[in-house]
Amino acid sequence: MRRSFTAGAALLALGACGGSGTQAGSGVNTENSAVGSYANPGGRTEVRAGDAALSGLPEGIPPYPRADARGAIQFGGPTEAGDEARMMGFRTSDPAALVITFYADAGQRAGFREIHRSTTGQSEVLGLQRDNGDVMNITATGTPALLP
Repeated sequence: MRRSFTAGAALLALGACGGSGTQAGSGVNTENSAVGSYANPGGRTEVRAGDAALSGLPEGIPPYPRADARGAIQFGGPTEAGDEARMMGFRTSDPAALVITFYADAGQRAGFREIHRSTTGQSEVLGLQRDNGDVMNITATGTPALLP
């Protein structure tokens, strides 16, 4: 089964929703988490928010160390072709280039090879692929500081 994962460092808004404590065996702090599952024609789609959104990355890929879990979101599940696809968004105060460098290095250590890299304006994009067909695309976009 091929797996596709897209990560983005961007500003996302999400309303706070339930959960507290720690999921057994997951290491995920659920005090700032929400996890839901929804039926779709291909199976179930899972939605994670907060700390839980920063987990579930491809094997060997750690979460971004300076990701802000507030507003983080991840969703995904099976595709009609039988593959799995996930998308994740999080916020960080780090520049886009630092996020891309982190995932390029982590991807290489996890057996991915770089297949694409580009910069357009304040956005940087990195495409990675493993020999088994797993694909990971990372887009990091710098945003102006928000006014208080």
